[in-house]
Amino acid sequence: MRIWSLVATIVLGSFSGSLVAQEAQPAGAQPAAARPIVGVIDMGYLLKNHPTMKAEIDAIETSMKAADESMSAKRDSILKQMEQLREKYTEGTPEYDREEKAIASQDTEFRLELVKMRKEFDSSRANVLVKVYSEITHWVKYLSDNMGIQLVMRITREKMDASKPETVQMVMSQDVLYYSPTVDYTDWVLKALQNEAAKTANARPAGNTQTR
Repeated sequence: MRIWSLVATIVLGSFSGSLVAQEAQPAGAQPAAARPIVGVIDMGYLLKNHPTMKAEIDAIETSMKAADESMSAKRDSILKQMEQLREKYTEGTPEYDREEKAIASQDTEFRLELVKMRKEFDSSRANVLVKVYSEITHWVKYLSDNMGIQLVMRITREKMDASKPETVQMVMSQDVLYYSPTVDYTDWVLKALQNEAAKTANARPAGNTQTR
């Protein structure tokens, strides 16, 4: 009798334990799908299709072209003065030396101005790239924080083309060998950038088309 009581206790205990487990799991519920903790972004695609970057870079390059033309005119003026100096004075005379020093001073100022101008344009382009990169990483962080993504890696969605060696090198140099399209958030980030750019454009006063 004691043996049967022991068996009954074990069976009932197991049965009640299974009931507790069933109550904890709602009827018909499926195991929750694990959220991906890794995402990928095609940074090159985002830079190529960024809604404002190309216009900002083009504006800087237009200014650079105008500045180059102005500096070329200054350089030609200095060279012309040197030619006139040789025609007007004899080399080694006090007049020649005086004029030569004045022209040399202009040439020094020209070179310093040229270096300064190049640095300013390089800085302007760098500022645009820093701003764009900050915008992209802002949205990547926003997406990651809201989806529980812990790591985002750079990829290229470019396909290998033997007729374009740069694509082969680009694909083979990336660290990611495979990724599921479900963890590619490139298009989401691009859409967020486009929406933000549209809001900024709409908020700008009418007639103000200056590039920031």
